[in-house]
Amino acid sequence: RTGGDVVVKIGLAPHALAVLLVATAPSVARAAEPVTLKFAFPGPVTAYLNTKGMTPWIRAVEEASDGTLKIKLFTGPTLGTFRNMYERTLSGVAQVSFGIFGPFAAQFPRTQVADLPFLSTDTKISSVALWRLYAKGLLNPEFNKVKVLALFNFPNSALHTNEPVKTIADLKGVKLAVSSRTAAEVAAALGASPVTLTPTEVYQGLSRGVASGVVIAWTAVRTWKLYEVTKDHINAPLGEAPAFVFMNKAVFARLPAKAKEAVDKYSGEPFSETLGAANEAADRAESRTVAAMPGQSVRRLSAGQYKIWKERVQPVIEAWVKHAPDGAKILAAYRGAIRKISAAN
Repeated sequence: RTGGDVVVKIGLAPHALAVLLVATAPSVARAAEPVTLKFAFPGPVTAYLNTKGMTPWIRAVEEASDGTLKIKLFTGPTLGTFRNMYERTLSGVAQVSFGIFGPFAAQFPRTQVADLPFLSTDTKISSVALWRLYAKGLLNPEFNKVKVLALFNFPNSALHTNEPVKTIADLKGVKLAVSSRTAAEVAAALGASPVTLTPTEVYQGLSRGVASGVVIAWTAVRTWKLYEVTKDHINAPLGEAPAFVFMNKAVFARLPAKAKEAVDKYSGEPFSETLGAANEAADRAESRTVAAMPGQSVRRLSAGQYKIWKERVQPVIEAWVKHAPDGAKILAAYRGAIRKISAAN
């Protein structure tokens, strides 16, 4: 007893003290909660590119992250659209995103080499070629603001119209929906009048008469049910559409080490090849499916028309080479990569 206060000494055995400290201290030893990323996929959840590409990638990355990472897929326009996906990624609204380069052609002029007509007939091969251009630094500095997870192509655009197109003369003045500047130049070179619409806008545009046809890959036909508003289809290599899977650069930098390793392990060329292969398989399957539908006509250009169409769009390639930074060098490298990969397959 000291000045009215009572001092009581409590003796604890060492092991008992340890138990008390563990029970009362903050749970610092508990495993940290996984980081959750929002993955924006502006297409429908049933889209083959999701079921064959994005969702398997998400599962593989999550498993490899050793519990440090969760990736939540948001389909449709929840986090962004094809028109604003790049900006939504930079702002962090979407930490991971899929999109097409068409609406951002001015910001990615070098990458538009993949959009040029009559360069490739196999999307798996051209997707690997596009990634290798990036890996070699030939597409810099276009990607300095993002973490690039995949670069790949959608298959060559075919021509889908309401009325039969038997010769190039039948395209004069026809309003064709397009989703990129290069596709618009191709349509104009063929004598048509291009109307810029994103894939999500094409169906309504065709049904309302804003356009009478569309220059777009077969992979979009079933996804957006374009066979309901077109009936004549011509398979021609009118240019592939480059696409991306991006991650917000600052978000990636803050990830735990295990999460970074998992993302890198399943991204890059293997991811690009997987997405390109999925597109190539879907392209062939969709063409066959629509060809079997009543009232649908699917055909290829005759040898004579093929030559005419190719010659007509050649100025589009020449103009791109002239105006794109390092255009001639990039085109030569892209063609060379396609030849090399084709020879190896």
